[in-house]
Amino acid sequence: MAGKRPTLSGMPTPRKPSSIKEIFGLCVRLERVRQGMSQEQLGQLIGRDQAYVSQVESAKRTATLESVGRIAEALRVRPADLLDENLGRPSP
Repeated sequence: MAGKRPTLSGMPTPRKPSSIKEIFGLCVRLERVRQGMSQEQLGQLIGRDQAYVSQVESAKRTATLESVGRIAEALRVRPADLLDENLGRPSP
């Protein structure tokens, strides 16, 4: 994910994620929103429904490694990019 870090314009900066599930969910959400994609669209690309994407983004569900790969591929990023706990935060 090269270039400017995505943020959720008009929304308060989320608190710092405290778990790997929260980091992953936040990164997926930020990248999905940055690309102008809905949860439903992402779900279709990965063969899941909108509820699954919502649960992953809110850290209510743990994505398998296979799902992490599918989500990264659908968002056209590396899986590691979806684990960047500094994503969406201003650079120092």
